[in-house]
Amino acid sequence: MQVGERAIQAKWYAVPEVLRRGIQYIPGLFLLLIVGYTGKVIASYVPHTEYVIFAIAVGMLISNTLTIPSVFWPGIRTYELWLKSGIVLMGVRFMISQVVEVGSVGLVLVAAEILVAFLTASWLGRYFQLKERLSTLIGVGVAICGVSAIIGTMGAIEADDDDASYAIATVLIFGAVMVFLFPLLGRLMAMSDRAFGLWAGLCVDNTAETIATGFAFSEGAGRIATIVKLSRNALMGLVILLLAIWYARREMAQHVGSKGRFLWDRFPKFVLGFLCLSILGSVGAFSEAQVSALANLSKWAFLLTFAGVGLSLQISKMKAGLKPFLVGLSVETCVAVVSLFMIRLVCPW
Repeated sequence: MQVGERAIQAKWYAVPEVLRRGIQYIPGLFLLLIVGYTGKVIASYVPHTEYVIFAIAVGMLISNTLTIPSVFWPGIRTYELWLKSGIVLMGVRFMISQVVEVGSVGLVLVAAEILVAFLTASWLGRYFQLKERLSTLIGVGVAICGVSAIIGTMGAIEADDDDASYAIATVLIFGAVMVFLFPLLGRLMAMSDRAFGLWAGLCVDNTAETIATGFAFSEGAGRIATIVKLSRNALMGLVILLLAIWYARREMAQHVGSKGRFLWDRFPKFVLGFLCLSILGSVGAFSEAQVSALANLSKWAFLLTFAGVGLSLQISKMKAGLKPFLVGLSVETCVAVVSLFMIRLVCPW
């Protein structure tokens, strides 16, 4: 090593650890900002469209045609942090009465959607002769929260890494498709913002893709989709606990210890942040200017989120076997159709 290189390295190590760890995120964050803002600019030239679709599309175009240098990935992977931050900040725009109203209707629909997803995945899994745990992972991925639910369930039912990989690839494929397909279908069916928000919130798997799908239709639909998706997320711990107990009783997994601890560990904590800001906003804790500023911050957080979703959707990595893909497609289709009929009953458009 040359003297000059040693001097540079010594200066780098002299930088405080916190600052050094923070600097590694800057290139990726800058890329997220450029991609998200590019999507916003493109959307301004296309009538009756939202920037969400273009932010994701630009990100996908870059990630699937170019090799993104490793220096960008620490920052790109922060998109989940921006997603959760955006959801929490968005709570300030919701009166708690709205959350209770939509959430109560959403919970009833979510319960039915979970039942449909699991029954369909179980039956089709046996028909296609998939391993039981793989069918369960596909079912929980579609029913609750995509990748997060699959990862949480994987350990609880002692599934193999291969099963989790197949299930994750399957839900990622359909999540990417739904972001673009659902808004088109919603407009073809002339759905209202409320009806489409319920539909997106019930059917799209991952939280980021759910919110992106809702906002791709309209801002109002995006808000409704967020509340319904949070209702699904809130049930994740309970569903995983029930699956763990079911497999343990059949001696296919270890017994669960403290059920309360199990639920808390798997409960999405950002839901509580959303509810706290909603309650504070409902009791007048914020001025109109503060509400506007926090809501604007949530929009910027989502801009970074959707750019990160696009950059992370690399088609080459979303490989699933034909049988899991067919099961996933059938479950997704069944859930979408049944949810549409349920929404039609409770929310005419």
